[in-house]
Amino acid sequence: MKIAARDFLAMPWKNGQGVTHEIAREPAGGERFLWRLSLAEVAASGDFSVFPGYDRTIALVAGEGMELEFEEAPAKRLDRPFEPFGFRGEWHCRSRLLSGPCRDLNLMVDRSRAVGKAERLVLETATIPRDVSEGWLLVYCARGEIEIEGERAVAGEVLKLGSGRHGIAGRGLVLAMTVHILRGT
Repeated sequence: MKIAARDFLAMPWKNGQGVTHEIAREPAGGERFLWRLSLAEVAASGDFSVFPGYDRTIALVAGEGMELEFEEAPAKRLDRPFEPFGFRGEWHCRSRLLSGPCRDLNLMVDRSRAVGKAERLVLETATIPRDVSEGWLLVYCARGEIEIEGERAVAGEVLKLGSGRHGIAGRGLVLAMTVHILRGT
């Protein structure tokens, strides 16, 4: 299924200090989610929302980036577009913008029920296979045009697929994310 930017749902951050655009989540409604993919607008330096029990992976999408400061871990500079960085949702994170507002892609996964993974892929001529035994494949097209199983996406769009073997084809840059459901949950 293709998800276009016009279909993203704008909402305030959990802590009220910013805006995020929810792209997809499971389940679709309710307070607690198994996973959520969103695009956050970081307009000013400040605190990130806390999400106990979740693993977070973020990647810079637009802007010069930010320095993330944690009470629980060393600081991390995010200034390379689409380079994923993971941290625990309960960590206290404060962002310091490097040079103006930026935007980042966020994958949050309930670690008691699933495992999330994100990777930056450059597509040229070969199809890149990805297997999802039980879960989802989410592919954010950063540049160019991609195709998976006949569904096409251009920059700023997301393709969401269920379990199975999928081939990511096209030319461009993508952030490919998998969510694997843990057995027994």
